[in-house]
Amino acid sequence: MRDASMSMYTTMRVGGTADFLVRAPTPEDIVAAMRWAAGDGMPVTVIGGGSNLLVGDDGIRGLVIVARTPGERAGKLLTVEDGGDTVLVTVGAQAPLSWVGRHCAEQGWAGMDWGVGLPGQIGGATVNNAGAHGTELKDHLVGVDLLLTNGEVERFPAAWLESTYRMTRIKEADRPRPWTVLRSIFELPKHDSAELVALADEHAAFRKRTQPTGACSGSTFANPDGDFAGRLLEAAGLKGFQLGAMQLSPKHANWVVNTGGGTARDAWDLIQHARLTILDRCGVALRPEIERLGEPWGET
Repeated sequence: MRDASMSMYTTMRVGGTADFLVRAPTPEDIVAAMRWAAGDGMPVTVIGGGSNLLVGDDGIRGLVIVARTPGERAGKLLTVEDGGDTVLVTVGAQAPLSWVGRHCAEQGWAGMDWGVGLPGQIGGATVNNAGAHGTELKDHLVGVDLLLTNGEVERFPAAWLESTYRMTRIKEADRPRPWTVLRSIFELPKHDSAELVALADEHAAFRKRTQPTGACSGSTFANPDGDFAGRLLEAAGLKGFQLGAMQLSPKHANWVVNTGGGTARDAWDLIQHARLTILDRCGVALRPEIERLGEPWGET
């Protein structure tokens, strides 16, 4: 697809066009697209659900690979090995995190229920070491299959990622990154499925009650040590604050909402205003979880 609007592929619904875009619903599709682009010397950007991405208003040069598949088809991306008291679950990067959390709960596999209701795909969740309710993805991750720049696929142990709070060595790397997540492998203990489903339902209800839906980001800032970004933003009077059509949600201040017709520039200016306000008033340097893509952005 030529000149594809990136606003259709990010949850904030902003961003210019990609020169070329291809959908890659399976790990094999990612490999094929990457090899094709390498043969043409074309720069490549791989994205998943787009909930932690802000694409510039002037778009992205080269090829964008959208690695996602809907939940009803995600079962084809999952394989299971029974280990007695545990199961080894291998999941393609395109599978929705929320679907994986719900499916594992229904099967009686503990450790992924925290993902129910969260946006994004397993690949992006692995890169960002996503988490909620005191659990992080790294807690049950045992390995990842990565596509390397030489076109080879290699399995790495989870420790290789050097995962910390909302960070991995992949996320730290500059784009174009030398590794692309194809699959994530989890070791999950068996547990009563009814209890896990009830817990998953609680998580989903909590998110529906406390977080915005529609055209919005995921979590905008990582929580600082010993505090919550949302609490700091609300205490600073920023809940509901708006620049252009982009707003810090009145429901949860740590979410950026596109109220209609917003731009990436407005979104980033809003994020920077919030960050500098908290630094000035609270002495806390909030770290954005949102990654900017595309060009040019100019001064930050």
